[in-house]
Amino acid sequence: MRRLHEGEMMGGDMIEGNQIQLRPIRDEDWPRLEEWGCSREALWGPYQRFQLDHVLLLREAYQETGLLKRDGGILLIETKEDRQVVGFVRYAMLNLPDADLPQPEIGFGIPEAAARGKGHAKEGVRLLVEYLFAGYPVERIAAFTDEEDRPAQRVMESVGFQREGVLRRAMFRDGQWRDIAVYGILRHKAGVQRSGRGHTLPAERRERRESK
Repeated sequence: MRRLHEGEMMGGDMIEGNQIQLRPIRDEDWPRLEEWGCSREALWGPYQRFQLDHVLLLREAYQETGLLKRDGGILLIETKEDRQVVGFVRYAMLNLPDADLPQPEIGFGIPEAAARGKGHAKEGVRLLVEYLFAGYPVERIAAFTDEEDRPAQRVMESVGFQREGVLRRAMFRDGQWRDIAVYGILRHKAGVQRSGRGHTLPAERRERRESK
């Protein structure tokens, strides 16, 4: 069991939407995550590089940080109706192109095949974008997908991301170098104001307490 840091709450807070909510990973979630990790199609999908130590490295990071820090994290997508974990969203602060002004880069997945096609990925990405723009002084959020990954691109476009370009031969997958599509959404295009909605997550609360 992961030891809680001072000021961190057991269970964590949630970012609530209509059909789903985003929440931090808990100890009891690991059997599901490890089940997803047994299949490339489940955890990362066909457009990501598959490596056997991915889940192991995630678990080691969870023991250290809970996979939730100011500069990056993973949140689970949980249905509100039956409290089933069906997927995840993630974010990380990129130091490119300006190392002095990092910007978030996001990703997502719905490993539970029965939960696909129900709008959970779209709502999860929308909630994550709202959370990041509400809590981080950034002007844009980026996302990268395999050039061939049209399902992921449709999700991002439906939320308001725009295709900005292509990084040629930028990712190695299945024995070949692949092109990566670059997507981004600007703060004023997101059109969201979610401050005051209780979107504070444990890692942020811990840092705020330590800074007082």
